[in-house]
Amino acid sequence: MTGSGAGDFSGCQCGAPQCRDKITRADWRIRTLQEATQGYFPPFKTRAVQPGTESARVLTASVGSPPTLEPPPQTLVDCYEAILFDAMGVLISGNEALPGAADSLARLNMSGQPYYIVTNISSGSDETIFERLCGAGLPIPAVNRIVSAGGVTRLRVLEELAAGRLVSYVGSAQAAHEIFGKHPKLHCADTAETFDILVVLDDEGFNFKRAADQILSTFHLRLIETGEMPRVIAANADIIYPSKNGSLVFGPGIIGPMLQAGLAPFGAPPISVEFMGKPGRAIFEECIARAGTDRLLMVGDQVDTDIKGAKAAGLDALLVTTGLNDCGELRQVENGAPDFVAKNLDQIFDDSLFPHLRSAMHSDASDQVWADWRGTRGADKADLGGSG
Repeated sequence: MTGSGAGDFSGCQCGAPQCRDKITRADWRIRTLQEATQGYFPPFKTRAVQPGTESARVLTASVGSPPTLEPPPQTLVDCYEAILFDAMGVLISGNEALPGAADSLARLNMSGQPYYIVTNISSGSDETIFERLCGAGLPIPAVNRIVSAGGVTRLRVLEELAAGRLVSYVGSAQAAHEIFGKHPKLHCADTAETFDILVVLDDEGFNFKRAADQILSTFHLRLIETGEMPRVIAANADIIYPSKNGSLVFGPGIIGPMLQAGLAPFGAPPISVEFMGKPGRAIFEECIARAGTDRLLMVGDQVDTDIKGAKAAGLDALLVTTGLNDCGELRQVENGAPDFVAKNLDQIFDDSLFPHLRSAMHSDASDQVWADWRGTRGADKADLGGSG
């Protein structure tokens, strides 16, 4: 697991007299974990404390005199301020909850640990997705826990419409109207003769093959007439995803490679694609904004979307060997290597990813905890449960 070393720790940076040269008890906990794991703990990122606030006055101690330490984290969940879950392949398959998914969310509900469902599903509004996931048996407490690619794409598309551009969508009319509303310059791609922007939503509820054929012809015509092609805004960039019984199906993101291959004989330049859903940065920035922190762990089953997207946004990532991983070994490129690999969701709730911190977990004395943590600094990275 990559991260900044303990030397990068700097404490409060707000400049208030009562905070100068002081750090919170939570900060000491983070720094100690960084030292214990030789920098493989998630990097501490300073957040300003407003002068005069309660957080600036309490739980502070001088750098030279460590405060009484809280118990060290006992599970991976304890190390993060919020958990991000992919939906397809991690929590659900089709419209059914995967084993352990409902129990995992129930445990987080009981503990009060924040979490969000970060999904490329773009077959309707966040409310529709919320109802679908709850209908699968997932105990999600409120619709604001859904961070969907369609929802993130909405404002971007409304900007293009307001600028007078013609926008067509890959997806059902119902999904598009739920997400964007109705607009005179917004049309379904399988009937539009021309457009400036193609928005890739979902592959459910319409004839995907017919739409792909029409889109190919439209791109080709624009290329001949103007030498340019429409731009693509990808909400759902999933090229494949797991279906029932471990089978694979093509996702809506396959439209990009299909168009590029189909237009290659005509000397077409690379198609410009703006990713709003995973692996794009926009959806992860929305998660950071909602959680109010960037100390987030992304749990996913796809390297190219879940893992690479989280890492590019500066977040830590855990790859679960469910979903797509049941279909065969996935390649792991250098910039898409997960920080952790788990066989199931239960592992984020036990100590299996922290074998070298087990002895510290059962110590009641703060001084002993400090000594035990520092004593693990020689631990080998591979033994800490991280994968790279």
